[in-house]
Amino acid sequence: MPSVGRGLTTAVLTTCAVLLMQGSAWGQSCDLLLELRVRFMDHSTFDQAIESEQAAQQASQEGPAECIRYCEAHKWVSHTRAADFGWNMAERYTRFKKGMSKLDSLVNTDPNDNVLRSLRLSVSGTAPRFLGEDTHWEEDAKAVLKTSTTSFWAESPDFADWISELAEDILRQLDVTP
Repeated sequence: MPSVGRGLTTAVLTTCAVLLMQGSAWGQSCDLLLELRVRFMDHSTFDQAIESEQAAQQASQEGPAECIRYCEAHKWVSHTRAADFGWNMAERYTRFKKGMSKLDSLVNTDPNDNVLRSLRLSVSGTAPRFLGEDTHWEEDAKAVLKTSTTSFWAESPDFADWISELAEDILRQLDVTP
């Protein structure tokens, strides 16, 4: 039977290792994120957005614990983006608002998570302003720029360039310096 001291030491070291991996990798250990980012960049039809939403749903159920919230955020990003391609305006609006509400909820549970803020901006920053989703633009755009200085988007340079340009453009529109 192992001693209490050894068990406690193992638990502490394991916890520290997990925290270090999460902090330094920022979710990069989840290979599924790369696929979800590529899918996001390729949305050009309603069906593609729905397929992306379903892939993110599956990833959030099967992926490693450290990337579940990012997969879930991608699910809501795709859900919301599907509204870009519908014909029925009421359904488009309902879909958009539901997805934004879910993204807001994820950000509200961890307001210091710059990645979640970045994913929210990927939708709100491209939506028409009359939809009223521009209330978090400044904070979210600054979060994008902070995240862009890390390696989080390293394996997704197209997404990194696109989201960084979006953030910079929004800050210029708001006449705010990063």
